[in-house]
Amino acid sequence: METDLLTNLDANGILTLTMNRPEKRNALSKAMERLLQQATRDAALDPAARVVILTGAGAAFCAGGDVNTFGQADPGDALGSKYASDPIWLDVELRNERLMRSDEAPMNLHRMGKPTIAMVRGAAAGAGLSLAASCDFRIASEKAIFTSAFSKIGASGDYLGSYFITKLVGATKAKELYFFSDKLNAQQALEIGLVDRVVPDDKLEEETLAFAKRLAGGPPVAYRLIKQNINAAMSQRLEDVMAMESRNMVRSLNTEDSKEAVRAFLEKREAKFSGR
Repeated sequence: METDLLTNLDANGILTLTMNRPEKRNALSKAMERLLQQATRDAALDPAARVVILTGAGAAFCAGGDVNTFGQADPGDALGSKYASDPIWLDVELRNERLMRSDEAPMNLHRMGKPTIAMVRGAAAGAGLSLAASCDFRIASEKAIFTSAFSKIGASGDYLGSYFITKLVGATKAKELYFFSDKLNAQQALEIGLVDRVVPDDKLEEETLAFAKRLAGGPPVAYRLIKQNINAAMSQRLEDVMAMESRNMVRSLNTEDSKEAVRAFLEKREAKFSGR
């Protein structure tokens, strides 16, 4: 159903994407995957959206892929519905291509030129953990639970978790998380760097929105370039990062927002950033 994902953009420019299958602990249906791809694609381009929060409805963040829908076509996918029983469509090559396309949502959350926050209550498992790891920040309820889960179904993992989780916790700890699929509570996840903040369960929305509001009040162009610099630092050579950082510094200093920030500093007031 199209209500598998809810979107809300508030007056502060905070866009909240809510995975909405609470009766299934927000397990990813084919429709939800498609909607997440589109919503994150749109969020990256929407000038009004300054910060993106990804969360789940009800008691869980996301329990991973819905095993009950494995192999089923998404009714909203014209090609999938047309070729649902076609042996070529079901063969390894096209299945691999479709799985790679499903990685678009975590890739968009990572790449988009604005801050992204995973607000985690309850279970973040499998692809749900991968989605949380792809965000810039993870704020967790004290009742949150994290597990890779993949080895429990004899799978190696998807949704780019192998990349993002390894970047967060290191290769050795990532292997442990994937091999054993043990469940971590929020404090354990904090200790290994899998999440950034743990807050009381009844304060999760309040704390996350306060954090997002601070980000939403910042300079959008500078944020985009900061994120670009830091993402590049994760995988590119020093010389390449140096060239990017210098270019982005000049670009950001040429913005109206930078000039406004200087004026505000001299006038001893809060800057008001327009995104230009």
